[in-house]
Amino acid sequence: MTIRQKLFISFSLILLITLLIIGVFFYSIYNLNEVHMSQKHRYDQIRRVEQLKEYNNDFSWVVLDIITDYDKINVVKERLHKADELFRSLLSQKQKTIQHSETQSEKENLKLIFSYFDNIKSLISYELYALILTETKEKNFDNFNQTFGKISYETQKLIIEEIEYLQNRLNQTERKRNQFIDTIKIELIGLLFIAFIVSFVISSKIIKEIKEKLDKLNQGVLHLFNDDDENTIKVDIGKNNELSEITNNLNSYLEKQADIIHSREELLRNISHELKTPITKGKFLLEDFKHTQSKDVIININSVFVDIEELTSKLLQREKLNFATLNLSHFKVSSLILESLSKLFLDDESKIVLNIEEDFTIEADKYYLTIVLKNLIDNAIKYAQEYPIEIHAHKNALHIKNIAPKLSNDLVYYIRPFTREPNQQSGHGLGLNIVNKILQKHRFALHYTHTAPHNIFSIVF
Repeated sequence: MTIRQKLFISFSLILLITLLIIGVFFYSIYNLNEVHMSQKHRYDQIRRVEQLKEYNNDFSWVVLDIITDYDKINVVKERLHKADELFRSLLSQKQKTIQHSETQSEKENLKLIFSYFDNIKSLISYELYALILTETKEKNFDNFNQTFGKISYETQKLIIEEIEYLQNRLNQTERKRNQFIDTIKIELIGLLFIAFIVSFVISSKIIKEIKEKLDKLNQGVLHLFNDDDENTIKVDIGKNNELSEITNNLNSYLEKQADIIHSREELLRNISHELKTPITKGKFLLEDFKHTQSKDVIININSVFVDIEELTSKLLQREKLNFATLNLSHFKVSSLILESLSKLFLDDESKIVLNIEEDFTIEADKYYLTIVLKNLIDNAIKYAQEYPIEIHAHKNALHIKNIAPKLSNDLVYYIRPFTREPNQQSGHGLGLNIVNKILQKHRFALHYTHTAPHNIFSIVF
């Protein structure tokens, strides 16, 4: 698992915990709002029931005033009128008060209270009023007072019980609210603690892993400087991590450098072997020149130096390819062919036949591709048994054909430096090696086929 993936997982876990905290927060708000609404409902219901208690007291005062001033008819009528207003007001609150009851027993209790108020209304409006209207001088209110007192007491008792019941429910709601708040506090603290622990553990592991990989990378680099063994160029800090990309690039660079060193060592061995022949030949010619001083010997000595110069030029050209940077441009295949032919200095143009069936566009470094095509045409002319040779452009490929025997080895053999046919006397075996290196840099392909009687070298773009 990469460090990026671990960071993504840790971020996802922390985000999930954060979402849980947010969810708990909104859940708390929702529940606290519900609790608040429930508390408000019960508080309002308590106020309504307490108003019933006030109504009961008001009716007692009305009755007391009427009994006290029963001989004052105006006072009696005024008190009876006030009683009617109280009854109308009480009736308007009856439905609302009963509807806001939460339980069936509470509802039944409230209905009973209002039924007592109906009895009180009947007592005041009919029985008490009838007593007032009797013509006896001394009024006897004992039976009325006894009945009214009993009903008023029962009403007051039921109202007090209802208030206590509602107050208890309100207190229970308050306790549940406080318990809920305490629970939410604990849950939030727990979630925050878990988030901190998770982030700390994961970040610690990631930091430790990065430190270990950097230590391995550092040890690997130090190992490169302290070890002379070319087989220990690998720096290994594991796979599937971001730092492995650095080590892969470093290892690729080290492998490339090792290949270059190996190639140079092989090249130096081959150069020393290739130079022995012309140098030895030149020594014999110089000894012969001391005695004969012939023009033919001078010509032969000159050919030796030309051979050495050509070898040096190709070696330099091959070495430059290791560090060359391509200058890409777009050009037609016909332009590439004409520029390559212009550098051959042909003595007889009839040796070459052009067949540009399709003049396609190439994106490449024209300078280096000109070297490729020039070398292939030069080889085709040099080793052809009959003329002309043919250059054929078709379907994003360029074919160079000459009439010659089939090569004795596969193409892989000839693209190595200093390799040539066993019976080949001229050349140094570097031409196809240079051609292949240039095409590899362009990611183009070189193919060889023999279709009697033609040898065909093809560049596939």
